[in-house]
Amino acid sequence: MKEAFKNKQETLFKIGQEISGFVLVKEELVEEADGFARTFEHKKTGARLLYLSTEDDNKVFSIAFKTPSIDSTGVAHILEHSVLCGSRKYPVKEPFVELAKGSMNTFLNAMTYPDKTMYPVASTNATDFMNLMDVYLDAVFYPNIYQNPYTFYQEGWHYHLEEEGDAINYNGVVYNEMKGAFSNPEEILQNKIFESLYPDSPYRFESGGDPDVIPDLTYEAFIDFHQKYYHPSNSYIYLYGDGDVCEHLEYLNTSYLADFDKKEIDSSIASQKPFSKRAELTASYGIASDESTQKKAYMALNYVLGETMSFEKGLGFLILAHILLNNNASPLKEALLELDIAEDISYHYSNSLKQPYFSIVLKNTDEDKKALFLDTVETVLKKLVADGLDPLAVEAGVNIHEFSHIEGEYGTYPKGLVYIIDMMETWLYGQEATDYLKYKPVFETIKGQMKKGYFEKMIVDMLLDNPHQSFVTIVPKKNYQEELDQSIADKLAAFKDGLSPDQLNNLLAETQTLIKKQNEEDAPEDLAKIPKLALSEIRKDAKTYPLAVAEAFDTKLLYHEGFTGDIAYLKLYFDYSHLDQDELKVLSFMCKLLGSLSTGNKDYRLLNQEIEINTGGLSFGIESYDDFMDHGQYQSFVYVKGKAVKDKIPQMVDLIQEILTGTLFTERNLIRDLIREIKTQKENQFLTAGHVIGVQRLQSYYSKTARLFEELGGIEFYRFIADLDLNFSEKFDKLSESLKAVAQKVFMGKRPIISITGSEAEKTQVLASLESYLLSLKAQAFGKNSYNLKQQVLNEGFMTAAKIQYVSQGYNFKNLGYDYSGSMLVLKSIISMDYLWNKVRVQGGAYGAFMNIGRTGEVYFGSYRDPKLAKTLDAYRGIVAYLKDLTLSQRELEKYIIGTISNKDVPISVFVKGEVADNFYFSHISHDQQQKERDQILGTDLADLKAFISMLEEILDQNIICVLGSEEAIRQDADLFMEVRSVK
Repeated sequence: MKEAFKNKQETLFKIGQEISGFVLVKEELVEEADGFARTFEHKKTGARLLYLSTEDDNKVFSIAFKTPSIDSTGVAHILEHSVLCGSRKYPVKEPFVELAKGSMNTFLNAMTYPDKTMYPVASTNATDFMNLMDVYLDAVFYPNIYQNPYTFYQEGWHYHLEEEGDAINYNGVVYNEMKGAFSNPEEILQNKIFESLYPDSPYRFESGGDPDVIPDLTYEAFIDFHQKYYHPSNSYIYLYGDGDVCEHLEYLNTSYLADFDKKEIDSSIASQKPFSKRAELTASYGIASDESTQKKAYMALNYVLGETMSFEKGLGFLILAHILLNNNASPLKEALLELDIAEDISYHYSNSLKQPYFSIVLKNTDEDKKALFLDTVETVLKKLVADGLDPLAVEAGVNIHEFSHIEGEYGTYPKGLVYIIDMMETWLYGQEATDYLKYKPVFETIKGQMKKGYFEKMIVDMLLDNPHQSFVTIVPKKNYQEELDQSIADKLAAFKDGLSPDQLNNLLAETQTLIKKQNEEDAPEDLAKIPKLALSEIRKDAKTYPLAVAEAFDTKLLYHEGFTGDIAYLKLYFDYSHLDQDELKVLSFMCKLLGSLSTGNKDYRLLNQEIEINTGGLSFGIESYDDFMDHGQYQSFVYVKGKAVKDKIPQMVDLIQEILTGTLFTERNLIRDLIREIKTQKENQFLTAGHVIGVQRLQSYYSKTARLFEELGGIEFYRFIADLDLNFSEKFDKLSESLKAVAQKVFMGKRPIISITGSEAEKTQVLASLESYLLSLKAQAFGKNSYNLKQQVLNEGFMTAAKIQYVSQGYNFKNLGYDYSGSMLVLKSIISMDYLWNKVRVQGGAYGAFMNIGRTGEVYFGSYRDPKLAKTLDAYRGIVAYLKDLTLSQRELEKYIIGTISNKDVPISVFVKGEVADNFYFSHISHDQQQKERDQILGTDLADLKAFISMLEEILDQNIICVLGSEEAIRQDADLFMEVRSVK
């Protein structure tokens, strides 16, 4: 912290002082956040406000409301969507979307939790920040939901009937979102855990909305919820960054808060009375008709850990859970895996509730294994208390969490945003918000007590002697979803049959009115009310990413200089192009094993402990880079990443070398467990990230690198893993030999390219530590294999147990002879934020829809948690006509340009800058090309956009599609596909 900033802040205010209607209640220097935290109370309304003043220009604002659920209709979730659909000052259909189009925001979203709803925004531009704040405050306090019930119908649910002869169905964005969520057995399990642990508390309800219950929500109850909870007296307001405190307080008071009076609001969260004995609950979930029901159950042992915990206690238990269950070497997870009764074991701990909870979960098991599961947990925990936890395991758990706090690496998320999400875990329940920031003394306390039974006492008090438990089982059931769907269809058919002619006509008219409103364009004068920056305020120069290319040990060195707080980031890129094609899947699997198996010198338990004691983590994987300058060419590497504080760089490098050169691929049981874990995780992705899986598969039809990814991580890799699981006994010996051979070829052959991010001193230390290992390798290149990555258009429809679809279509424009232009990114913004948002999300009811376009020629369209299939593909085909008819005022065009540039200007850490610089280096994208792209974005006009019509027309004419979705929907539209199949 600069001395001038500190001196100014220290003399700014006095406790008890009134500033623009706010009274300063508390002020403190928070060393860990490098800033001053001030707690205010608004005198007239009682609104709470926390201002964290720092020198960070990535300013954050958030307003949150305590919103405990009263049922499972998802009213809080629907309201979160709906208040952002027009307000008093901004009477357009989608102010949120208009902001996303034309703001330099670094974060823009809203989130519903089990007991609170948050509306955070962030920007580095002071004017933009005020604009964002104003739109959000007007939205939450003065939404148009009172004048426009069709917002509730669109975002929540409605009876949808377009033609008299049609069947009535339910539609609505949140309804379809939650249908997608409840397609995932883990989501159902989570719902049942809450129901079992908190039967008399608001937490027993599904705050996101249970799709079977959402249609019980009335418009009147929806309005009542807003009237009750969305008031300053029930709010938690937060500001972070280098903004002017007085200016912001004055604005908040005069523009909004002064218009309200203090109101007594009962938003209390009733505590669940502790149980005297374990509760039990069993439920079902649906699986595809061709799936076996064997080993498909999920079981969870769950604990409520008492009332609101202090930051120290909460952090302590988080570390304890990590020690017990984080990896396959953790004592409780290892013991459960040895039972061989489940394919994966996971845990979940949440301190963001008034009464925190902890769950131990068995995935893909059989329900008759319950007693064995429970007995093993109790036996292991008692033994750990009696014998004491392994001191190295404790040290490792404490160190890895302390490293994470010190590093403060949040990727593209603003630091101030992460702070408030964490601080709400204490602030909402009446504790000091800033406790969550002050981690240094807490870690000192924990480290001082960890050898004196600190964690063992937690095991006794919070687990073994805690009767507030539940045991939840969910079991697979074939045709379960079909039965539910039929039940809903019968219910809706009976509802329709019961309508009088007038009621039926009213429903038809209501549906048509909704469609009409969804298709209406906002008045230009209303759109003009949405504030925006001027193009003149946008920086003209492209960002630079530090990169110095040099040689070290006869290999390439990529160095990214920057201040990282004495942390060194190392990445090694190993060429694997000399491997045979049939070794590629083995290579990918090997990367997932590294660091989890023993080496010649270290047992896998000790290895895991030493990684966490000496580093901030090691990771292994494969990355591919398409060549921007030479279409169709690419580079692909196995990477090894590590990070450590400067004093532990030698230990980090020693551990990397130990793993790369000494891993034993003979540990049969460990490898079997990891196979099952990977398989389970991939199967979960099919239900929760079908848009990602579908697009990757789609691209493999026409892209070499995407086809390569199929071998390394896509559906083909999943099938390889599933086959290993099914035939493990017969295949293990050969697999073990192949893993060893591949590791030797990759890690004991040619020297890798080195990438280092940090200071000059850290670079020197890393290179000195690497020397002996690198000099043991060869400097010359190997022969390169030409892989047969045959592209073939398959147009597959993959059937899953999901209740919704993920619909993708696309192609590569460079294959058609078109060149890349930065203006394409403006086109992407327009089609995503205007056309697809309206056609697929607003009118179609999908939770999300998007277009993506890339420098290497990729163009694809996708939908997320989409109730439609054929209609979505029709919507994609309508893009050409939309673009032909497109007219934009200069103001609207500038909004899209600014919104496009904002994605380029999100602040990122020195570490992430190093990652980006490497990406550009391997893809052969120069700074001049980045500047050209920025110039093209800023210079985009309507003619540039229209020039892409023929390109999009040709792409859509290829008719290349891939869909993951429900069996019913895929079979109903089977004629769209060349092949209909199970994803498994």
